[in-house]
Amino acid sequence: MTGAGLSGWSAPGSAAAGPVTPTGPAAQPGPAGPGAGVAVARGDEPMPTEPPADLGDDGPLAGVGPVGVLGVLDGGFALLRFRFAGIVGVSAVVLLPVQLAELVVALNSGVPSGSDALTTPTSFEVLAASSTTTVWSTLFLVLLAGATTWVGMVVGVLVASWWQGVDLSVTRAAQTAGRRWWVVPVLTAVTLAVKVPATCFLGIGFVVADAFLFTAAVVAGAERLGPFASVARSFDLSRRNIGVALGVVALGLFLTLVIQLVVMAGPLLLGSALGIDGTAGLVVQQASGLVALVTVPLTACFAARAWVEFRCRSEGADLDGWVVRRGLA
Repeated sequence: MTGAGLSGWSAPGSAAAGPVTPTGPAAQPGPAGPGAGVAVARGDEPMPTEPPADLGDDGPLAGVGPVGVLGVLDGGFALLRFRFAGIVGVSAVVLLPVQLAELVVALNSGVPSGSDALTTPTSFEVLAASSTTTVWSTLFLVLLAGATTWVGMVVGVLVASWWQGVDLSVTRAAQTAGRRWWVVPVLTAVTLAVKVPATCFLGIGFVVADAFLFTAAVVAGAERLGPFASVARSFDLSRRNIGVALGVVALGLFLTLVIQLVVMAGPLLLGSALGIDGTAGLVVQQASGLVALVTVPLTACFAARAWVEFRCRSEGADLDGWVVRRGLA
């Protein structure tokens, strides 16, 4: 070492050197951090660009509690309205490719490849799949079922965060569901394996089976469960609230059918009145099927609000918020 003398040097901690003054983060007083071996974050979770905002009393689930069948349906509409553009946009990512592929097949074959849009509501894709005889029809209806499962998972992630008062963005919810993409095909296959045979029982078997399974996709997203655990969880919640489950499924199917009839009948009847047929007629019919961009997420929102309802009724999940709102905690 050059350029410095050693005459003023003293060993650290000696009397000549004086007390050592800590510098850096250790010099700042603060609460003790977690002990060794205590996990504070998942290693596979990416760091958020910015923390989500708190919803407070402005969230769609603020002050939530048991509301009954009609309250669940009304709450489903409220969930969809809260982030309508984002939820419909995420649904379009998986639904539009299926719609475009179906249009290409229809144009090449000269006949529609799917079920009759006016008589098959979105939630009845399993019934249509069980009654169709063509390979293309079955393929597209199974793809629609998979897309419905994906949308249900995304809505489940969103609703779970909204229930905690966190305004999670739709993009981050889609990313969270996307990291568990493998759940979609497995869960779709399991639910189809139950619903399709159920359609053979007195014509109401599908509604009964759907009442036990319609929250499975939401559970997979909200509670981060696997496909089989999600089915078991959905079955358990519906079993303990079977009256509400049957009411929500039956009225939910009726509402989606009405929406599709109202939205789709206009273009189809106009095309028929103007004598539009052939290729143009197929395009009009397939384009009218874009109403699924609304009915699929609406069905998922019904299921998500039903999941909240079941947990409030069976597990008292709303009691903590009830105590806080009344100043008891």
